Amino acid sequence: MRIALLLMAVGLMSVSCEEEKLDTSMRIPGLGGEEYIPNEIDEWLYDNFTAPYNIEVIYRWDASQVQSSWLRPIVPVEEDSVVTFMTAIRDVWFEPYERAVGDVFLKKMTPKQVVLGGSGEYQFGAIKLGQAEGGLKILLLNVNNFDRSTDISDPEQETSPEGANCIRQFLHTIEHEFAHILHQTTMFDKTYESISAGKYNPTGWTDVEYAEAQSLGFITPYAMSGKDEDFVEMISVIMVYGREWYDDMVQKTCFQNGKLVNETAYDAFTRKEAIVVDYLKNVWGIKFYDDAEGEGIVTYVQEAINKQLGK
Repeated sequence: MRIALLLMAVGLMSVSCEEEKLDTSMRIPGLGGEEYIPNEIDEWLYDNFTAPYNIEVIYRWDASQVQSSWLRPIVPVEEDSVVTFMTAIRDVWFEPYERAVGDVFLKKMTPKQVVLGGSGEYQFGAIKLGQAEGGLKILLLNVNNFDRSTDISDPEQETSPEGANCIRQFLHTIEHEFAHILHQTTMFDKTYESISAGKYNPTGWTDVEYAEAQSLGFITPYAMSGKDEDFVEMISVIMVYGREWYDDMVQKTCFQNGKLVNETAYDAFTRKEAIVVDYLKNVWGIKFYDDAEGEGIVTYVQEAINKQLGK
């Protein structure tokens, strides 16, 4: 089963649909006609991903590997981008989970192939940045445009020029896809679906603004596309933007002058959050939030992001 995370480029159609041009002087690995002797990149990937986690990172061009459900053209990865991107992935994705639950969990649950594509995949004003395939493979796109120095403070900014290629946007994609792998292995509480029953909109969510979606009890518009997307968006967005952002969003959405004015949304967020926390703790042994005994994975992710940004 293929599951894709889409980031809607509302108001950025002219940017999203702009054709990428390759620098003819640039080295593009994997275009064929040559045999490969392992180089420094291959050795680094082996030491950091294959040896410790049994993960193969595929960055040389293979059209069969980077093909996604949209069947849109994707450019190859620039060789100079590989280690920079995968260093960030190691530090902000793997290390927080190791701190939270240990490396045995990662060895068991991470996909055995990570495939890199140089550009995003564009269709109807949306950009696809990732796709998980049955827990065995994860496709990560737009690697050539990765910007590890830029930060944003809200998921709505992911569609802005400054947020389009930043570390939180990429990590949102990764945490979203990884959460799919988790629930495809062990499903979350079926009562989750009933919380927002009748409000899911598989085709119309693209026309919904963030404020409207949140007023209905969805953390992002994409969460409205179905129960599974709703669940993994709750996990990934809170991880990437932090508990303080989440609590502030719920406060602004549901309260005015200290008075509860949107009980429906508040109830939805409260119940969904509780199921997420319970699921991660009781199914996977992952503490989501800090408690009296120590820090949770949300804090570990925030610390890792801040370290990448030099904060």
